[in-house]
Amino acid sequence: MAAVRARRGGMPLSFVIGRYFAYSFAAVAAAWLVSFAALFAAIRIGWVYEASWGPANVRDVAERLADSGIDEPADVPTAYGYLVMGDDGETLMTDLEGARFDRAEGAALAALGAEPGAVRVEGGGSGLTCAAFPISGGGSCALVSDFLPQWVSRGVAEAAPNPQGLMLASAVLGSALALALTARRASRVIARKMAPLTEAAGRVGAGELDFAVGRTNVREVNDVLGAMDEMRSSLSDSLEARWAAERSQREQVASLAHDLKTPLTVMRANAEFIAEELGEEDGDLAAAARDIAGGAERLDGYVRLLIEASRGSAGPGRSPARPSDLCGRIVAEAGQVARARGVRFDARVDPAVAGADEASLDLDALSRAAGNLVFNAAEHSLSAVAVRCGVEDGFLVVEVSDDGPGFSPAALERGCERLFTDDSSRRSAGGGRHYGIGLHAASESARAHGGSVALANAPSGGALATMRIPLRGVEEEGGPCV
Repeated sequence: MAAVRARRGGMPLSFVIGRYFAYSFAAVAAAWLVSFAALFAAIRIGWVYEASWGPANVRDVAERLADSGIDEPADVPTAYGYLVMGDDGETLMTDLEGARFDRAEGAALAALGAEPGAVRVEGGGSGLTCAAFPISGGGSCALVSDFLPQWVSRGVAEAAPNPQGLMLASAVLGSALALALTARRASRVIARKMAPLTEAAGRVGAGELDFAVGRTNVREVNDVLGAMDEMRSSLSDSLEARWAAERSQREQVASLAHDLKTPLTVMRANAEFIAEELGEEDGDLAAAARDIAGGAERLDGYVRLLIEASRGSAGPGRSPARPSDLCGRIVAEAGQVARARGVRFDARVDPAVAGADEASLDLDALSRAAGNLVFNAAEHSLSAVAVRCGVEDGFLVVEVSDDGPGFSPAALERGCERLFTDDSSRRSAGGGRHYGIGLHAASESARAHGGSVALANAPSGGALATMRIPLRGVEEEGGPCV
């Protein structure tokens, strides 16, 4: 809370918003004032008749035209619409139409019989003004005037919009431009004031927590920045505690793994001694002792990998290897698992494997992946497990099958998902607990090589797991299980 209180300085956000409202009002007012000023300037220099000029001067203009006559439209000031009628009541010239024409025609007909020099004016003020009078040379004329400014030049009046409409249009456009410029300015200022918040959020999102959160001169933004700083500090403390706990766990795992090496060495040495002492006297016991020694050796390798993983090392990784070497390891280790589970083991390595070229393989990871498939099959088999290694279309294919109940529909779809264990149709023969890791680990190892693991039920019964590893850089497509 102290950090938040320390950051409450600055102007209120309402002041910032209100200021730009004032700017907008002033800008719109300026646009209208400029438009009015331009119209007034045009009136003063004689380019435009002011709005009241037509009604105010209609009688004088009518008397002048009655004496001089009207020969062409240029004789009539542009402040008036006109209708010139002959003695027979026929319209000779006009620029009026619609209701204005009808009103002017009626007034001109009435003026045909009036005394010379008589001018009859109707309307006035801010509305429509109509003046009718007889012409000295014969005929009559009616003048119609609106309370609007008008161009003095008839050519300009015929080509350009009315000065008042032009003024209104320029005022509206000027207002729109002023508002747009004010809005742009406001957005840039607000964006600049929000920049410390955006920067802080971006740096926290990127995992960078060791920095000082900035501040602005807006009180509400500073409040948010203060909360952001508290969040950053709290997150930093939480992550540091988590990292410390993980570091302690890794150190404990590494220490325990290292301590395992001693009993494993003893176990392996004793198993090898027993196998040597038994010799050919008891083949089964000697084979069991050799399996124990081999298992201890593999377990020792896993312990090394565990220690390397706890230190952040990635392990040996991939290197050029012959597929036949991998298949040899898979068959040897699978035989040991089958003997330990007490099931018959059948192995077949196709001749094509021996002639396959070297490929970039992680032998340890792939042998563990195949071992998981074999262990899963041995756990669920009734009496037999089979392994086949072959090469098909540039892929090393390892098939592991058993004569158990097969995969359930759920396992066929999700068996390679991490921690999936809902396989009701395949229960361990020994009733052991499953963790949903073996098939997932095998699938991940295959995918790391661009390959896949496929689960299926064999037509003759039992489960079939197939691991395909590309030998020429071709990758499989699909999900965890294809």
